Amino acid sequence: MDGKYYWLKLKKDFFKRHDIRILESMPDGHLTVLFYLKLMLESVDHEGELRFSEKTAYSPEMLATITDTDIEIVKTSLDRLGEFGLVEITSDGTIVIDKVKTMIGSASDSDEARRVRRF
Repeated sequence: MDGKYYWLKLKKDFFKRHDIRILESMPDGHLTVLFYLKLMLESVDHEGELRFSEKTAYSPEMLATITDTDIEIVKTSLDRLGEFGLVEITSDGTIVIDKVKTMIGSASDSDEARRVRRF
């Protein structure tokens, strides 16, 4: 079976960025940054957009479940990430993380097989 794999490319200085450092300095800030990373990873195969389905947007409760994050941390984090411009929630409830589009890499099983055969 041919699978597709995605990865998120973080720059070495991700945790030194001013926005990330400020977020981390807030109460439960390290949990906000961890939640942000989890959201980014969840969105890599959708180019930075998160929805449960075409008809259903993720609720904070659903996000808490899929990221294994306390619901209050999810609610606070969504507010903070929105204030910092790291996450946008559109009018239909889609969560958009623009930065992810430039951080995505992908490969398929067949790409890996070709690479291995080449070497």
